[in-house]
Order: sequence, then C-alpha cells, then structure tokens
Amino acid sequence: MKKLNGHNLKPLQGQRMLSPSVLLELYDEPVSFHRSFVELGGGVTAALFLSCACHEASQLPPDSDGWLRLSTEQWREATCLSRTEQETARRALRDRGLIEERRVGMPARLEIRVDVARLVELLQSQAARKYEGLEQIDYSAGAGG
Repeated sequence: MKKLNGHNLKPLQGQRMLSPSVLLELYDEPVSFHRSFVELGGGVTAALFLSCACHEASQLPPDSDGWLRLSTEQWREATCLSRTEQETARRALRDRGLIEERRVGMPARLEIRVDVARLVELLQSQAARKYEGLEQIDYSAGAGG
C-alpha cells in the first residue's frame, strides 16, 4: 500500500486512487486558530483572524510599534478569509476592543494592532469562569509538598 506523509493512499472501495495533485491539495498547509479566541472574538472567523494577527505580531521586531501592515490579499493568504469575512471579523474584534485600526499614507493603507492588554484581560476573565476555583489552589508550596 502506498503512503504519503505517513497516510495510507488506499483508494476507497469502488474509487480510483487520488492523483498526486489532489493529494497535495488535500495535505496543503492547515489554517489554525486558538480555540479560546472563539468566545472572545464572537465566532470562528474572528478567532481565526485574531489568532493570525497575534502570530504576525509575534514576528515583529521587539522595538516595533505593534502595527501590522498587511494588505487584504496578505491577510487572505494567511487566513483564507475573503475581504468581507475579514471586514466582519475585524468589526467584531474592534467592537470588543481586541484590535485597533488606523489608516495611514496616501493612498490610505489599513494597519491593525492587537490590544494585548485587553486580550489578556478577556482571557483571564474567560479562564476564571471556565476553571472556577482553580486559582484558589496554593502552588507556592512546590511539588515537594
């Protein structure tokens, strides 16, 4: 039986084997997001956009101002979201105070910055609700008890 990246290429009963190009398409790089951002952002689309924005921000030089200067097409490449899906996600994140936006230059170019303090605040609140009582455990005694 043939394999690609550890996956069996056995055709389904009654089906012919998938072509190499279909397999490459099937095993293309996945798009992922932080599950905890779904509730924070108001849905999967916003969670995906916020996850990507956090990743992009983490790649900025330490002395940067935090503004992301990606075009709509670059965001589409990173997230697979259409322009309207990006706009909807950004609106939801903006309404929750998770991102800031500004237009700069001529012609105007959209820049986005994650409000990390707000993100941490909402994550802490969400975690406190989800894992109620966990914060009351005294971890200072160490593993030796």
